[in-house]
Order: sequence, then structure tokens, then C-alpha cells
Amino acid sequence: MEKMTIKDLEVKGKRVLVRVDFNVPVDDKGEITDDRRIRAAL
Repeated sequence: MEKMTIKDLEVKGKRVLVRVDFNVPVDDKGEITDDRRIRAAL
């Protein structure tokens, strides 16, 4: 059985929730220091 992807679903006109865990590095203030993972996902 193959793993389904978003391309296998009919989502046109539907509300879709996507949960992601980018696990990006943050500094002592809680600010993101490297946003490459977020940019790559968009």
C-alpha cells in the first residue's frame, strides 16, 4: 500500500489544516535565528 500525499486528495473548495513542526533554532529571546526550513516549506 502506497502512502497518500496531498496530490491524491480532492481538496478544492475545502478547508485544510496542515500541522508542521519546523524545529527551527531560536536564541535566548525566543526569536528564530535560521528560517531556512520555514522558507523551504512555503
